[in-house]
Amino acid sequence: MKARALLALLVACTPTDPAAGDGASATASTTTSSSGHVPTTSSDPPTTTATATTGATSTTTGTTGPAAVCGDGLREPGEFCFAPGVHLPTGPRPVSVVVADLDRDGDDDLLLSDFDSGALSIQTGDGSGQFVAGPAVPAFSRARDAIAGDVDGDGMPDLVFADSGLGLVGVYRHTGPGLAFGPPQPVNAGTSPRALAAADLDGDDDLDLAVVDEIGNAVLVLLGDGLGEFAEPVVYPVGIEPYDVIVADVDGDGRLDLVSADQNQARVTILLSDGTGQFVHDGQRFVNPEPRRLVAADFNLDGLLDIATASFTSDHLAILPGLGGGEFGQYIPLVLGEGLYAVIGADLDGDGPHEVVAVDHTRGELVVVGGLGVQDVLTIARFDVGAGPMDLAVSDFNGDGALDIVTADAFGAGATVLLADP
Repeated sequence: MKARALLALLVACTPTDPAAGDGASATASTTTSSSGHVPTTSSDPPTTTATATTGATSTTTGTTGPAAVCGDGLREPGEFCFAPGVHLPTGPRPVSVVVADLDRDGDDDLLLSDFDSGALSIQTGDGSGQFVAGPAVPAFSRARDAIAGDVDGDGMPDLVFADSGLGLVGVYRHTGPGLAFGPPQPVNAGTSPRALAAADLDGDDDLDLAVVDEIGNAVLVLLGDGLGEFAEPVVYPVGIEPYDVIVADVDGDGRLDLVSADQNQARVTILLSDGTGQFVHDGQRFVNPEPRRLVAADFNLDGLLDIATASFTSDHLAILPGLGGGEFGQYIPLVLGEGLYAVIGADLDGDGPHEVVAVDHTRGELVVVGGLGVQDVLTIARFDVGAGPMDLAVSDFNGDGALDIVTADAFGAGATVLLADP
């Protein structure tokens, strides 16, 4: 029922080809806020009519119920509340951000990669939602993406970054205490590594890497030995100019698969795992034009993973509804405006399902979409962040039980921290 509700709300005639996608996007009934407060909305079923010539959908809904109150400490379904964003100065062009406890003090820290300065920057958290600038860690040339993970099995978070300038992945092994790292170790990673993900891909309990090679039109798999070294990459061809890669069990067999966003082909490519670190090409699925970042989450609580992609040039992001067994339905366009760059899934209001949370690179905003397949009305909230955001991450920075958000603002020379204010 929830999967059907998700489809009915967002689209009447979903596109099967990118050329048809722009003219077939649907308009779901929404309540929208730019101040961070979204009122509770009636769950009366909408009346939906479709126009066959355009694929457009119009909806009418019930009346608005009593408004929830931001700042009262009570999390309400559909209520998205944040205090004004706090700017954290970083390098001149931060393009990615990840949350991790880098100094092992129990508090979340931030790791940002900066494309212009060719460095990684660290912001250390104090557990109250405040951050102070930590050391800058030089990359090789052009840092695109960065992650934190224990690659050598010592229990300490190491740093791994994709450097498109030299076609390398760099590994900083944590030598401790605090934020002490050894010199970067170069790892061959194709022609132009843009994005990466880390997980145990072959079942040996060691951290492995999946790396997008943008110019090489491939995803590279680098198996780790648990001591900080990686085997030569195994190349898996995908679509044209892949931008991102995620790790997720898309077919439900208990093995971690790979999904790439092929930005110059309006598709995602699915690589299914055999459990030994080998992958099989499982075809491509149409999504929105110029997909950037990807996320896999069960947005409609039907027990199946869905995939969402942000689009930089179309007026919508795409949701691929999971059907089980690695199969997905035709993509559902969710109209939010052009300029979307990154997307994640997070339960911000504590009601169970994940909201779609994206950054709008053009408008300098965070966009939150709630109610997918659970309520009969979508709620959309927008929040100001820094200029040109390109990435985001979520965690509870101050320990109050509500999720906070940080964005990497490429044109704002910093990060923006948005603390939840339910």
